[in-house]
Amino acid sequence: MADLNDPARLAELHGAMLRTEADALLDACVARAAKLARAPIAFVSLVIRHIQLLRAHHGLPLELAVSCATSRSNSFCQLVVRDDVPLVVEDALRDQRVPKDLVESYGIRAYAGVPVRVRGHAIGSLCALDVVPRRFERRVIDGLEQLALDVAVRLSALVERDAPLGSADVQERLVRVEQATRALERALLALAPVIAAVQGATGTPPVVHAASAMHATPANLRAAVGCWRDMGPVADELRDEAEAVASSAQTETTVRIAADARALAQSLAEIGPLVRLAEGVLDGTLGESAAAKGRALVLRGALEAHEAASAAVRQIRAGVERARAATGGAAAP
Repeated sequence: MADLNDPARLAELHGAMLRTEADALLDACVARAAKLARAPIAFVSLVIRHIQLLRAHHGLPLELAVSCATSRSNSFCQLVVRDDVPLVVEDALRDQRVPKDLVESYGIRAYAGVPVRVRGHAIGSLCALDVVPRRFERRVIDGLEQLALDVAVRLSALVERDAPLGSADVQERLVRVEQATRALERALLALAPVIAAVQGATGTPPVVHAASAMHATPANLRAAVGCWRDMGPVADELRDEAEAVASSAQTETTVRIAADARALAQSLAEIGPLVRLAEGVLDGTLGESAAAKGRALVLRGALEAHEAASAAVRQIRAGVERARAATGGAAAP
Protein backbone atom coordinates (compact mmCIF):
# COMPACT_ATOMS: atom_id res chain seq x y z
CA MET A 1 0.00 0.00 0.00
CA ALA A 2 1.53 3.32 -1.11
CA ASP A 3 1.67 6.54 0.87
CA LEU A 4 -0.39 9.13 -1.04
CA ASN A 5 1.81 11.88 0.44
CA ASP A 6 5.09 10.21 -0.48
CA PRO A 7 7.39 13.11 -1.54
CA ALA A 8 8.86 11.03 -4.37
CA ARG A 9 5.39 10.41 -5.83
CA LEU A 10 4.29 14.03 -5.41
CA ALA A 11 7.52 15.26 -7.03
CA GLU A 12 6.41 13.67 -10.31
CA LEU A 13 3.34 15.94 -10.38
CA HIS A 14 4.54 19.26 -11.75
CA GLY A 15 4.63 21.63 -14.68
CA ALA A 16 2.36 21.19 -17.66
CA MET A 17 1.09 17.96 -16.13
CA LEU A 18 -0.96 20.05 -13.67
CA ARG A 19 -2.40 22.53 -16.13
CA THR A 20 -6.06 22.36 -17.08
CA GLU A 21 -6.09 23.47 -20.72
CA ALA A 22 -7.37 20.82 -23.10
CA ASP A 23 -4.86 18.48 -24.70
CA ALA A 24 -5.96 16.69 -27.85
CA LEU A 25 -4.06 13.46 -27.13
CA LEU A 26 -5.31 13.17 -23.54
CA ASP A 27 -8.84 14.02 -24.66
CA ALA A 28 -8.64 11.27 -27.27
CA CYS A 29 -7.56 8.77 -24.61
CA VAL A 30 -10.53 9.51 -22.34
CA ALA A 31 -12.94 9.42 -25.27
CA ARG A 32 -11.58 6.00 -26.21
CA ALA A 33 -11.85 4.88 -22.59
CA ALA A 34 -15.53 5.86 -22.47
CA LYS A 35 -16.22 4.07 -25.76
CA LEU A 36 -14.31 0.97 -24.68
CA ALA A 37 -16.24 0.71 -21.41
CA ARG A 38 -19.55 1.85 -22.94
CA ALA A 39 -19.69 4.36 -20.09
CA PRO A 40 -20.99 7.95 -20.12
CA ILE A 41 -18.05 9.36 -18.13
CA ALA A 42 -14.29 8.90 -18.29
CA PHE A 43 -11.37 10.95 -17.08
CA VAL A 44 -7.69 11.09 -16.24
CA SER A 45 -7.19 12.02 -12.60
CA LEU A 46 -4.01 13.26 -10.93
CA VAL A 47 -4.07 12.61 -7.19
CA ILE A 48 -2.25 15.47 -5.45
CA ARG A 49 -2.11 16.41 -1.76
CA HIS A 50 -5.68 17.56 -1.25
CA ILE A 51 -7.29 17.52 -4.69
CA GLN A 52 -8.00 15.00 -7.38
CA LEU A 53 -7.28 17.05 -10.51
CA LEU A 54 -9.21 15.93 -13.61
CA ARG A 55 -6.55 16.48 -16.29
CA ALA A 56 -8.73 15.30 -19.17
CA HIS A 57 -12.38 14.34 -19.09
CA HIS A 58 -15.39 13.15 -21.09
CA GLY A 59 -19.05 13.44 -20.09
CA LEU A 60 -18.63 15.21 -16.73
CA PRO A 61 -21.44 17.24 -15.11
CA LEU A 62 -20.98 20.94 -15.89
CA GLU A 63 -19.70 22.04 -12.48
CA LEU A 64 -17.04 19.30 -12.45
CA ALA A 65 -16.05 20.13 -16.02
CA VAL A 66 -15.54 23.73 -14.87
CA SER A 67 -13.68 23.00 -11.64
CA CYS A 68 -11.79 19.99 -13.08
CA ALA A 69 -11.42 18.59 -9.57
CA THR A 70 -12.89 16.96 -6.51
CA SER A 71 -11.46 16.63 -3.03
CA ARG A 72 -8.98 13.77 -2.85
CA SER A 73 -10.76 12.31 0.16
CA ASN A 74 -14.00 12.02 -1.87
CA SER A 75 -12.41 10.25 -4.81
CA PHE A 76 -12.39 6.63 -5.92
CA CYS A 77 -9.07 7.20 -7.71
CA GLN A 78 -7.19 7.67 -4.43
CA LEU A 79 -7.70 3.94 -3.86
CA VAL A 80 -6.22 3.10 -7.26
CA VAL A 81 -3.14 5.20 -6.47
CA ARG A 82 -2.85 3.99 -2.88
CA ASP A 83 -2.98 0.30 -3.85
CA ASP A 84 -1.34 0.77 -7.30
CA VAL A 85 -3.72 -1.76 -8.85
CA PRO A 86 -6.94 -1.54 -10.89
CA LEU A 87 -10.13 -0.90 -8.95
CA VAL A 88 -13.52 -2.14 -10.11
CA VAL A 89 -16.71 -1.08 -8.32
CA GLU A 90 -19.90 -2.70 -9.55
CA ASP A 91 -22.26 -0.87 -7.20
CA ALA A 92 -20.80 2.09 -5.31
CA LEU A 93 -23.88 2.37 -3.13
CA ARG A 94 -23.16 -1.06 -1.63
CA ASP A 95 -19.36 -1.11 -1.87
CA GLN A 96 -17.87 -0.26 1.53
CA ARG A 97 -14.44 0.56 0.07
CA VAL A 98 -15.42 3.80 -1.64
CA PRO A 99 -16.56 7.22 -0.35
CA LYS A 100 -20.22 8.02 -0.98
CA ASP A 101 -19.94 11.73 -1.85
CA LEU A 102 -19.91 11.18 -5.63
CA VAL A 103 -22.75 8.67 -5.28
CA GLU A 104 -24.90 11.19 -3.43
CA SER A 105 -23.99 14.26 -5.52
CA TYR A 106 -23.84 12.79 -9.02
CA GLY A 107 -25.34 9.32 -8.86
CA ILE A 108 -22.09 7.51 -9.69
CA ARG A 109 -22.74 3.80 -9.22
CA ALA A 110 -20.05 1.91 -11.16
CA TYR A 111 -16.33 2.57 -11.62
CA ALA A 112 -13.34 0.98 -13.32
CA GLY A 113 -9.96 2.67 -12.85
CA VAL A 114 -6.34 1.72 -13.53
CA PRO A 115 -3.11 3.38 -12.36
CA VAL A 116 -1.28 5.96 -14.45
CA ARG A 117 2.41 5.59 -13.63
CA VAL A 118 5.34 7.91 -14.27
CA ARG A 119 8.83 6.60 -13.50
CA GLY A 120 7.40 3.86 -11.34
CA HIS A 121 5.08 6.07 -9.29
CA ALA A 122 1.29 5.89 -9.50
CA ILE A 123 0.34 9.55 -9.95
CA GLY A 124 -3.31 9.10 -10.86
CA SER A 125 -5.85 7.00 -12.65
CA LEU A 126 -7.56 6.52 -15.99
CA CYS A 127 -11.12 5.56 -15.23
CA ALA A 128 -14.60 5.01 -16.65
CA LEU A 129 -17.75 5.65 -14.59
CA ASP A 130 -21.42 4.83 -14.98
CA VAL A 131 -24.60 5.99 -13.27
CA VAL A 132 -26.07 2.49 -13.04
CA PRO A 133 -24.69 -0.61 -11.28
CA ARG A 134 -22.84 -2.85 -13.74
CA ARG A 135 -19.92 -5.15 -14.37
CA PHE A 136 -16.80 -4.35 -16.39
CA GLU A 137 -15.40 -7.14 -18.53
CA ARG A 138 -11.74 -8.15 -18.29
CA ARG A 139 -11.14 -6.77 -21.79
CA VAL A 140 -12.22 -3.33 -20.54
CA ILE A 141 -9.64 -3.36 -17.74
CA ASP A 142 -6.95 -4.58 -20.13
CA GLY A 143 -7.87 -1.84 -22.60
CA LEU A 144 -7.80 0.83 -19.90
CA GLU A 145 -4.35 -0.31 -18.79
CA GLN A 146 -3.08 0.02 -22.36
CA LEU A 147 -4.59 3.49 -22.66
CA ALA A 148 -3.04 4.44 -19.30
CA LEU A 149 0.39 3.80 -20.81
CA ASP A 150 -0.41 6.30 -23.57
CA VAL A 151 -1.62 8.79 -20.96
CA ALA A 152 1.60 8.46 -18.96
CA VAL A 153 3.74 8.98 -22.07
CA ARG A 154 1.79 12.10 -22.97
CA LEU A 155 1.95 13.59 -19.48
CA SER A 156 5.71 13.03 -19.36
CA ALA A 157 6.10 14.61 -22.81
CA LEU A 158 4.18 17.70 -21.70
CA VAL A 159 6.57 18.17 -18.78
CA GLU A 160 9.68 17.59 -20.89
CA ARG A 161 8.45 20.01 -23.56
CA ASP A 162 8.29 22.80 -20.98
CA ALA A 163 11.59 21.97 -19.27
CA PRO A 164 13.99 24.94 -18.95
CA LEU A 165 16.64 25.19 -21.66
CA GLY A 166 20.26 26.12 -21.20
CA SER A 167 21.81 27.54 -18.06
CA ALA A 168 22.37 30.95 -16.52
CA ASP A 169 24.36 32.42 -13.70
CA VAL A 170 23.11 31.17 -10.33
CA GLN A 171 22.81 34.71 -8.99
CA GLU A 172 20.67 35.77 -11.95
CA ARG A 173 18.39 32.81 -11.42
CA LEU A 174 18.09 33.53 -7.71
CA VAL A 175 17.04 37.09 -8.58
CA ARG A 176 14.31 35.75 -10.86
CA VAL A 177 13.15 33.29 -8.19
CA GLU A 178 12.91 36.08 -5.64
CA GLN A 179 11.02 38.35 -8.03
CA ALA A 180 8.59 35.55 -8.86
CA THR A 181 7.93 34.79 -5.19
CA ARG A 182 7.14 38.45 -4.55
CA ALA A 183 4.63 38.46 -7.42
CA LEU A 184 3.00 35.28 -6.12
CA GLU A 185 2.86 36.67 -2.61
CA ARG A 186 0.85 39.66 -3.85
CA ALA A 187 -1.44 37.43 -5.92
CA LEU A 188 -2.15 35.12 -2.98
CA LEU A 189 -3.13 38.13 -0.89
CA ALA A 190 -5.51 39.18 -3.65
CA LEU A 191 -7.08 35.72 -3.59
CA ALA A 192 -7.87 36.01 0.12
CA PRO A 193 -11.29 37.68 -0.50
CA VAL A 194 -12.36 34.76 -2.71
CA ILE A 195 -11.42 32.28 -0.01
CA ALA A 196 -13.06 34.38 2.72
CA ALA A 197 -16.27 34.83 0.73
CA VAL A 198 -16.65 31.11 0.13
CA GLN A 199 -15.91 30.37 3.76
CA GLY A 200 -18.58 32.83 4.82
CA ALA A 201 -21.11 31.22 2.47
CA THR A 202 -20.42 27.70 3.73
CA GLY A 203 -19.69 28.33 7.41
CA THR A 204 -16.18 26.92 7.07
CA PRO A 205 -13.89 28.07 9.91
CA PRO A 206 -11.80 30.95 8.51
CA VAL A 207 -8.10 30.65 7.78
CA VAL A 208 -7.76 34.19 6.42
CA HIS A 209 -8.45 37.45 8.20
CA ALA A 210 -12.16 38.18 8.53
CA ALA A 211 -11.68 41.71 7.20
CA SER A 212 -10.94 40.22 3.77
CA ALA A 213 -14.57 39.17 3.42
CA MET A 214 -15.66 42.82 3.56
CA HIS A 215 -13.94 43.43 0.22
CA ALA A 216 -15.37 40.40 -1.59
CA THR A 217 -17.43 42.43 -4.08
CA PRO A 218 -17.99 41.03 -7.60
CA ALA A 219 -15.36 43.45 -8.93
CA ASN A 220 -12.81 42.32 -6.36
CA LEU A 221 -13.70 38.69 -6.99
CA ARG A 222 -13.01 39.22 -10.68
CA ALA A 223 -9.69 40.84 -9.85
CA ALA A 224 -8.79 37.93 -7.59
CA VAL A 225 -9.72 35.41 -10.28
CA GLY A 226 -7.51 37.31 -12.72
CA CYS A 227 -4.66 37.17 -10.22
CA TRP A 228 -4.99 33.40 -9.99
CA ARG A 229 -4.98 33.10 -13.78
CA ASP A 230 -1.71 35.02 -13.83
CA MET A 231 -0.11 32.92 -11.10
CA GLY A 232 0.23 29.70 -13.09
CA PRO A 233 2.94 30.87 -15.54
CA VAL A 234 4.78 32.70 -12.73
CA ALA A 235 4.78 29.58 -10.55
CA ASP A 236 6.02 27.47 -13.48
CA GLU A 237 8.84 29.93 -14.12
CA LEU A 238 9.73 29.97 -10.44
CA ARG A 239 9.83 26.19 -10.27
CA ASP A 240 11.99 25.92 -13.41
CA GLU A 241 14.44 28.54 -12.19
CA ALA A 242 14.62 26.98 -8.71
CA GLU A 243 15.30 23.54 -10.16
CA ALA A 244 17.99 25.00 -12.42
CA VAL A 245 19.63 26.67 -9.40
CA ALA A 246 19.59 23.37 -7.51
CA SER A 247 21.17 21.60 -10.50
CA SER A 248 23.90 24.22 -10.88
CA ALA A 249 24.69 24.69 -7.18
CA GLN A 250 23.56 21.70 -5.15
CA THR A 251 23.43 22.76 -1.53
CA GLU A 252 20.95 21.92 1.19
CA THR A 253 19.41 25.39 0.74
CA THR A 254 19.01 25.28 -3.06
CA VAL A 255 17.62 21.74 -2.99
CA ARG A 256 15.09 22.89 -0.38
CA ILE A 257 14.14 25.90 -2.51
CA ALA A 258 13.48 23.63 -5.49
CA ALA A 259 11.36 21.26 -3.38
CA ASP A 260 9.36 24.19 -1.97
CA ALA A 261 8.85 25.58 -5.48
CA ARG A 262 7.45 22.24 -6.70
CA ALA A 263 5.14 22.08 -3.67
CA LEU A 264 4.02 25.65 -4.35
CA ALA A 265 3.09 24.82 -7.95
CA GLN A 266 1.04 21.86 -6.68
CA SER A 267 -0.74 24.02 -4.11
CA LEU A 268 -1.68 26.57 -6.77
CA ALA A 269 -3.06 23.78 -8.94
CA GLU A 270 -5.26 22.77 -6.02
CA ILE A 271 -6.57 26.31 -5.49
CA GLY A 272 -7.61 26.44 -9.13
CA PRO A 273 -10.87 24.44 -8.92
CA LEU A 274 -12.40 26.78 -6.35
CA VAL A 275 -11.42 29.87 -8.34
CA ARG A 276 -12.78 28.41 -11.59
CA LEU A 277 -16.10 27.82 -9.87
CA ALA A 278 -16.13 31.44 -8.66
CA GLU A 279 -15.36 32.55 -12.20
CA GLY A 280 -18.21 30.41 -13.51
CA VAL A 281 -20.68 32.14 -11.19
CA LEU A 282 -19.38 35.61 -12.06
CA ASP A 283 -19.55 34.93 -15.80
CA GLY A 284 -22.92 33.18 -15.69
CA THR A 285 -21.50 29.82 -16.79
CA LEU A 286 -22.74 28.21 -13.57
CA GLY A 287 -25.71 28.92 -11.40
CA GLU A 288 -25.12 29.22 -7.68
CA SER A 289 -26.68 25.82 -6.97
CA ALA A 290 -24.40 24.05 -9.46
CA ALA A 291 -21.38 25.95 -8.18
CA ALA A 292 -22.27 25.07 -4.59
CA LYS A 293 -22.42 21.38 -5.48
CA GLY A 294 -19.00 21.46 -7.10
CA ARG A 295 -17.58 23.74 -4.43
CA ALA A 296 -18.52 21.31 -1.67
CA LEU A 297 -16.30 18.69 -3.31
CA VAL A 298 -13.20 20.89 -3.56
CA LEU A 299 -13.52 23.50 -0.83
CA ARG A 300 -11.50 22.01 2.01
CA GLY A 301 -8.60 21.08 -0.24
CA ALA A 302 -8.57 24.54 -1.82
CA LEU A 303 -8.53 26.26 1.57
CA GLU A 304 -5.67 24.10 2.77
CA ALA A 305 -3.82 24.66 -0.49
CA HIS A 306 -4.13 28.45 -0.18
CA GLU A 307 -2.60 28.26 3.27
CA ALA A 308 0.13 25.87 2.07
CA ALA A 309 0.96 28.07 -0.93
CA SER A 310 1.28 31.15 1.26
CA ALA A 311 3.61 29.26 3.61
CA ALA A 312 5.66 27.93 0.69
CA VAL A 313 6.17 31.44 -0.70
CA ARG A 314 7.50 32.59 2.66
CA GLN A 315 9.83 29.58 2.86
CA ILE A 316 11.16 30.19 -0.65
CA ARG A 317 11.78 33.86 0.07
CA ALA A 318 13.72 32.96 3.21
CA GLY A 319 15.70 30.27 1.36
CA VAL A 320 16.61 32.64 -1.47
CA GLU A 321 17.87 35.20 1.04
CA ARG A 322 20.11 32.55 2.59
CA ALA A 323 21.35 31.35 -0.78
CA ARG A 324 22.08 34.87 -2.03
CA ALA A 325 23.91 35.71 1.19
CA ALA A 326 25.99 32.52 0.87
CA THR A 327 26.98 33.39 -2.72
CA GLY A 328 27.56 37.08 -2.07
CA GLY A 329 24.52 38.40 -3.98
CA ALA A 330 22.38 41.42 -3.17
CA ALA A 331 18.62 41.35 -2.66
CA ALA A 332 16.44 41.41 -5.74
CA PRO A 333 14.95 44.76 -6.76
